[in-house]
Amino acid sequence: VKGLQNVVGSVLLLTRGVETPLAREPVDVVALVKAETERLHATAKDREVTLASVRGPRIVVGDPSLLARAVANLLDNAHLHSVAGGGLRVRVEVVGATLLVSVEDDGPGIPPTRREKVFERFWRAPGAPAGGTGLGLAIARWIAERHDGSIHAENRDPGPGARFVVRIPG
Repeated sequence: VKGLQNVVGSVLLLTRGVETPLAREPVDVVALVKAETERLHATAKDREVTLASVRGPRIVVGDPSLLARAVANLLDNAHLHSVAGGGLRVRVEVVGATLLVSVEDDGPGIPPTRREKVFERFWRAPGAPAGGTGLGLAIARWIAERHDGSIHAENRDPGPGARFVVRIPG
């Protein structure tokens, strides 16, 4: 029942969310990412979750609950696609006036022809691990775009795995 509630809630967020005003308040993205990595670390004991060291807060104006949801979705996706005993890496940095949040896993990576498809609602790759709904990355993109930002997927270089990078103007 909880899984069905999550799917219905996610679909409602994507369909009604456009009509809902976006909260605009200062959000410390470093604190938000730390909280989400700690949440995942507590439940994903089979994965090492590393947050790259960042100094001081990184503030953007936005909706804290939506930004937390985007980060949680990226972390959950990375956990789902990483190898047992593997690790997830999260980095928060500022480049110019843009805040970047990147999440990396050490799974198989994403073929170039599927890097945009992964953001489509309900799309799941053939052979994808059980447990996903095909909505998490679509929601993460929607949230980034609602904050005048973007998200893209790429493969890690060097090594196996995928990297998702969210860009939010500061």
